[in-house]
Amino acid sequence: MNGTPRRGPEPDELSELVRLLPPPGDPELSAGRRRLLKDHLMLQIEEPATAPRRPKRRRPALLAVPLAAAAVAAGLFALPLGGHTSPSRPPAAGAGDQNNATVLLDRISLAAAHQTAPPVRDDQFVYIKSKVAWTSQEENGPRVLEPLREREIWLAQSVGGHGLLREGGRKLPLVGTGKDMTYRKLAALPTEPGALLDGVYAKIPKSGKTAAPSARDAAAFQALGQLLGEQILPPELAAAIYRAAARIPGVVVVPDSVDAAGRHGVAVALVAYGERNEWIFDRKTLTYLGERGSMVEDTKNAKKGMTTAITAILQRGVVNKAGQLPTKP
Repeated sequence: MNGTPRRGPEPDELSELVRLLPPPGDPELSAGRRRLLKDHLMLQIEEPATAPRRPKRRRPALLAVPLAAAAVAAGLFALPLGGHTSPSRPPAAGAGDQNNATVLLDRISLAAAHQTAPPVRDDQFVYIKSKVAWTSQEENGPRVLEPLREREIWLAQSVGGHGLLREGGRKLPLVGTGKDMTYRKLAALPTEPGALLDGVYAKIPKSGKTAAPSARDAAAFQALGQLLGEQILPPELAAAIYRAAARIPGVVVVPDSVDAAGRHGVAVALVAYGERNEWIFDRKTLTYLGERGSMVEDTKNAKKGMTTAITAILQRGVVNKAGQLPTKP
């Protein structure tokens, strides 16, 4: 597999993504809608037919396996509640950095297990406020980090419910398909780390008979990471995600990282195809702060040291209707 990060999914890859996900409302996906499909996997975004095409947007790291991660995250909803579908993958023996990551993720898991999650009814909405910046790319040109902007999203918890997204001065309705990442469905996922990770690897599409181990590990890390941002996770599942991530080969500790709000924290990361994807945590509380992507080597479209993505979760809450803000504590 080529070690150079690719640009966004090609048209034939998008067709495969559309096949894996619920059919879109219109056959041409704008780049912004394509990113939202990747972010939320099961949401359909309705935009006016005359909406201008926007630059291709990149998510941090694991860029050579976008379809694998999308299929895995989609397939999580089909995982059994118990049992293993493939042998569990333990941490790489003798890897000092990996062992440090295992220790840190174990602590993060314990902290997550003791957190409380607000009750979420099927007729309510999960609200997430964040700051985000991702890279965009025109055709085969260089990747450019877009301006940092505020993002608010209301995720419907009912089948077919309509959510809402506000970002960069735009207001987009989110039309539920009945397969969204609702709290109820998240609560039904396996909470035993081995079973959760086995199911993730079992859902990763393979190229031919096998896929390169690094590519499959990258897809697994991305699939788990996509659950951490714009969701409210049951504490048991959050704890399982971190323990599962500790078993992925190549995960290391980054002692100091900074999220989009300027908050310093400790991170766990995985490098794939020249790009490092970090999950950032508060040093004291070990709560999830956001993510950061950066280049660790030069590629055709990006230079070493470039920030490729940066986010910060500012607020999570539960409200009764889209557009409503949660009560401040």
